[in-house]
Order: sequence, then C-alpha cells, then structure tokens
Amino acid sequence: MDHGPDRQWPVADAAHLLAYPRQMQTVEQAMFSAGMPQAALMEKAALAVSRRVLELLSAADGGRDHSRPVVVLIGPGHNGGDGAVLARELHMAGRDVAVWSPFPRHKPLTAAHLQYLEKLGVPRLPQPPTPGRDQLWVDALFGLAQSRPLPAPLAALAHGARLAGQWVWAVDVPSGLDDRHGRPLGACFHSQRTFCLGLYRRGLLQADALDVVGQLERIDFGVPGWALDLIQEQGPLPCGVTAADRATAPWPEPSAAADKYGRGRVLLLAGSQRYPGAAVLATAGADASGVGAIAIAMAPDVAHRVSDGYPHVLNAGVDLSPPLEPGPLVWRQLPDLGRYDAVLLGPGMDSAPFVAQAWEPLQRFAGLLVLDADGLNRLATMPEGEAAAWLRGRHGPTWITPHIREFDRLFPACPHGDHPERAAAAARIAGVTVLLKGPRTAVAAPDGRCWQLLEGVPTAARAGLGDVLAGFAAGRGAMAAAAGDLDHGRLAGAALDHLHAARQLVREGWKHPSPPMVAKRLRQPDK
Repeated sequence: MDHGPDRQWPVADAAHLLAYPRQMQTVEQAMFSAGMPQAALMEKAALAVSRRVLELLSAADGGRDHSRPVVVLIGPGHNGGDGAVLARELHMAGRDVAVWSPFPRHKPLTAAHLQYLEKLGVPRLPQPPTPGRDQLWVDALFGLAQSRPLPAPLAALAHGARLAGQWVWAVDVPSGLDDRHGRPLGACFHSQRTFCLGLYRRGLLQADALDVVGQLERIDFGVPGWALDLIQEQGPLPCGVTAADRATAPWPEPSAAADKYGRGRVLLLAGSQRYPGAAVLATAGADASGVGAIAIAMAPDVAHRVSDGYPHVLNAGVDLSPPLEPGPLVWRQLPDLGRYDAVLLGPGMDSAPFVAQAWEPLQRFAGLLVLDADGLNRLATMPEGEAAAWLRGRHGPTWITPHIREFDRLFPACPHGDHPERAAAAARIAGVTVLLKGPRTAVAAPDGRCWQLLEGVPTAARAGLGDVLAGFAAGRGAMAAAAGDLDHGRLAGAALDHLHAARQLVREGWKHPSPPMVAKRLRQPDK
C-alpha cells in the first residue's frame, strides 16, 4: 500500500520548506497585512542574525585578546537595514565595526538606522574597503529576489575580494546571485557563510550557487503557520531534509514475527564483465539495508565475485546470453518475479537497446522496481516519449535513481529548472518516484511531494557510490513493501541515510570515503 500525501515527513514547517523569493515575499507581506510593522520585522530578523554572528565571532577569536574587525557593506534597501542593525549590535557588544555604503539614497528604515549608527560613533568609510585585510566583510548590499548584475564598481569589488580570498558572510542572499534559479548574475560576493532569513531559498541549494553561498544557515524570525499555509495552498513546497531528520524518517517496520522472507526479498540484476564491481557494491548496499533475503541474477563470473564476499546471497538462476564476444549483458528469461518484493535493475550492466519482450515481465511485476544506471540508459533508447509511457504502464511502484546525464537522456522533455523542478516534472510525466542525484540530491514523488537534501559531501562524489545507494534503496523498499507500508518518502529517507554515512566517515577523519566504506558504515550504529 502507499500512504500518499497524508504522511508528511518531515513536518512542513519553517525549518524545512524551500521557497522561491516571491513566496518569501508573500509570507512577509502576509505578516505586514496582519499587523506586523515592517520596522519590527526588520529588527526581529536582524537581531537574530546579530546573535548568531556574535556567537561565531567569539568562537573564531579563540580566546585571543583582539577581535577581527568587521566591515558591513550596506545596500539601499531593507537588506541594508538588516546590515545596519547588525553593525549596531556588534558595536554595542564592543566589536571593532565600520560600515560602507556607496548609495546616495536609502529606504527610510535603512536611512534611519544609518543615522543612528552615526550618532553612536560607528565609522562610515568614505571609500570601499580594501580586500585582503584581516577583517570580515558582512554583505548586506542586496538580498531577496535579485535579477540584475551588480553595478560595475561593486562587481569590481566583488571580483577583487574573490581574488584576495576575502572573508565574507552574507545576510539572506550573496550579492550578485539570483536566488530564484541559483545562478550568478555576473560577478558575485562569494560568501563563506550565508544567513538565510525565515525560510530556505531553494535557489541557494542548487549546484551553481553552492560555491557562492558557502555554508548555509537558516535564521528563524518566527514565521507563523498561517503564512506557510498561504503559500502551500498555491502548490506544495519541497521539504529540505538534514541528518537531524533521520530520527523521524519513515523507516520500514517488519512485524516482530516476520521471518527472513517477511523482512523483504530483493532481486538484483546488475554487473557485467566490464563492470563487475558495480554488482558487488549494489549487493553491499542491499545487505546494509537489513532486508531479509537477497537474490542475484548475474553472469556466472560476476555472481562468483558477489558470492565470495556475500555467501548468504542466493543465486536466482537466470538464462543469460552467452558471453561469446564482448558486449552488453541481456537475459533470455527472468526468474519468477512474483517471489520478490523489489527488483533492482541496472548498476554496471553495460548499455544496450531496450528489448520490449525481455522487459515485459518487469512491466507486469507488481512489486517495487528500482531502475539505476544502465537500466535507465536502456530505457532511454526507446523513441522519445515511449520510455515515460512504459513507466506509466508499470503494474507496481517504480523508483528511479539517475544522475543528471542519465536524467537528460531519459527525460528530454524536462530540460529546464532546478533539481526539484526537474525531478517533479519527470515524476508527474512518468508516474514514478525520482531520485535525482547531485551535490544536493532531490527526490520527487508522483503525488506532488518533493524533498531536497540540505547537505552534501563533496569528497564522497566517487564512482560506485550510486551503486551502493541503489542497492540500499532497493533493500529498504523491499522491507517496506513486505510490511505493506511502501511510501514515496522511503526513497528520500534512504538517500538521507546514505548521505549521513558518508558525512560520519568524513567527521571520523576519512577525507575521501570510498563506496565500500560507505556501505560498511550504513550497517553500523551511529557513533
């Protein structure tokens, strides 16, 4: 069974929803219309940023007698007002702070705060700060909904700061970045840390934005639930998930009386003479999932390699084409798929054309089908539009786990948008759950729900890690299906667990965790 959208994980609150800039503006306007004064909201948000900045600066000082000087770059709008409040609070806390604003006019609230800074004796620099000095710049020039490149003098300053390795933190959005699409508009102030106000801006999580945003932190200023309901009514927002959300993730719960088959049965169709390791890694992932029974249908030499490392894995027996010459692996006849709760097809199988007759049992299979790698590439050899039709015609649920190039081949009709947008479009078209891998992996379900991981492990971007994830997801899905509790969120939970294992290895000192290490870590308790 599939519980669908009534099972919400994680809770769709301000800590998890990913909004476009216009949606954040809708939230703010709703708060103003309800009676929240603009000045009060600015003060509330900026004070929250100030507390976090002071906390981080104190930790960075490390007990030294002197503190790093701070220069706040102030823009003409309310983002500049946030920066002015921050400068005030840093000054009141005894910090060495100055401000710089190249604009002759400011919005009234921002102008009032600048006037008060002058009365407090906070220096206002007549010229731009010089990059490379031992100081922190706080970028409060332009915030939400930027759509134009920086003016030439600011673009030059941003470029010089980048070359000098200037230490920069951004308030809400780094200046020069389009937070709708997550793309630089030209020169940007590259931030080591960005304080995102209220709700996460989904553009800040996309691949092109990551080097500009640095470490992303959400600063809560008390967005009310009714304001979130207002924007959710316009269409469900993606949920961002972190390692902390693993505690509430909807994991399979087999009956206490379940035997090994009651804990899920998964069949793996993977590997080839060219890529035997993919079969081993997929098996390692499935084994780490805790699924009750794993069976393999692989070429004999590949099956032997798997059995050497996993003697408890069963050989399902499959009539494979004889490898008389180098070429892709195909099957003449699959085993009885009705014996399995889930089937994984694809890791390391070599590319080959789609063969309708061979794939017909997979379409009729009522259990969970997980397609990865060459399973997706074979499907993509069908004429445009037919692959999505084949997926829609499946008799059971389907999960697919492409990286972006595999996705492009399979869904040429979904070429635009960020990761959540593209995954959601494919999920609607094909009626499947899509896990689109990347620096911030996105998962989209055909019922409209969508998730994006808020974290990533760049040093774990290594060949073979996707094979581990595919096997792990198939095993988890088989367990859930056996328990009658298969939900689209299971795939997002599997991706989160996979990420968490890699992050733990990095924290333990492994700079470049390998796929076998991640598979092993998935089996171990958290440390």
